Amino acid sequence: MRTLRYIFLSILIWIFYVEAFEVRTGIKDYGYRIVFDGVKNYEYLPVSTTLIFKIDGEFKGSAIKLDPRFVKSIEISKDTVTKKTIIYLDINDNMDPKVFSLSNPDRLVIDLKVLDKKEKQSVSENNNTAKEDKESKKVISKKDSDDILNKILKSLEMQTINDSSSNSIEIEVPKSFVGRKKIIVIDPGHGGHDPGATANGLREKDINLKVALKLKSFLEKDPRFKVYLTREDDVFIPLYDRTLIALEKKADLFISIHTNASENPNLSGTYIYTLNLRGATSKLAKMVEERENKTVLNVIKVSANPNVNKIVADMAISHTMTEGLNFAKFAQIYLKRSLKDIEFKRIESANFAVLKTPSIPSVLVETAFITNENDARLLANDRFLEKFAQSLYKATVDYFFRYKNLVFSKGREES
Repeated sequence: MRTLRYIFLSILIWIFYVEAFEVRTGIKDYGYRIVFDGVKNYEYLPVSTTLIFKIDGEFKGSAIKLDPRFVKSIEISKDTVTKKTIIYLDINDNMDPKVFSLSNPDRLVIDLKVLDKKEKQSVSENNNTAKEDKESKKVISKKDSDDILNKILKSLEMQTINDSSSNSIEIEVPKSFVGRKKIIVIDPGHGGHDPGATANGLREKDINLKVALKLKSFLEKDPRFKVYLTREDDVFIPLYDRTLIALEKKADLFISIHTNASENPNLSGTYIYTLNLRGATSKLAKMVEERENKTVLNVIKVSANPNVNKIVADMAISHTMTEGLNFAKFAQIYLKRSLKDIEFKRIESANFAVLKTPSIPSVLVETAFITNENDARLLANDRFLEKFAQSLYKATVDYFFRYKNLVFSKGREES
């Protein structure tokens, strides 16, 4: 028996050793090299000047010295369930990254070549076609954008007041659409071995998936949208994998569906959360933040300069937070209008791992409290879930084709 135990422990030690990796860096004549020693299997996703890696294994070490002439920051996160490591590497904008792997021994190599003025100009010219439309959209000032948003929201609120007896939402779906489809990624929270909150005979993971599938159905009937789900059945998807799906699909909007819970059975109502890197804005938001982030064990932030520690570029996250809040305001109006049996409480913000999708407007929707008897009855009602999904669909339509279209068209007129 002692021999078997020794063999078992030896295997565990060997597995841990094989899956651990270290990081080293060095100056090269072309620029900078970063090597992850011990890495065999990885996934790579570049997002602007942020390089994202998902690695099989654990980071073995506590600090990485980075040269700020080449790299702004690095963030390493480990998932508790899959034991995979997510690395966000934020590089300077004059870098041309080359990523490849080598064996004997296994290692992941990132070469950062410094672009000279001619090369940088060439890269810029090659990207001009793709950026042209974006640049025309950026012309409009934030004040004009806010004015357009506030006028639309006020108009919608007046419609709600004038038609308070009706809880229906008329949806005009075009028969055809010419242009780029808006890509929507819907994230049904939890799943598989993680049921989420359970109470009153209900499981959060089941409710989340039902709402997500209904929302997907509404969106798919509209030719203006292309829809993806982070999961379509009862499987577990780690938090950072959910954000990577949104990035890989180049989503225009990320909606994470959840169901609230509390030790206080009197708490009820609907909330929408947006990203706030400083953390939760209330005690309830803090509770939700801790619950929804629980599958991430830890985050190691290391940098040559602690002031540049961040997940992604400031501008990208700023866009994620600002536009996430703008979408949430549309969702608030339609949820208030169509759901008369439940109170829409408010829009809050918190530091959710799943909402850290650079440059993608993102929200986390808490449909109702599974721990409240009245809310639970609604969550068990298929009609309620359908109306909830319909409200989110209508908010999506107005966000893109009422608000965004006006902002972009005004920007083109002024350019």
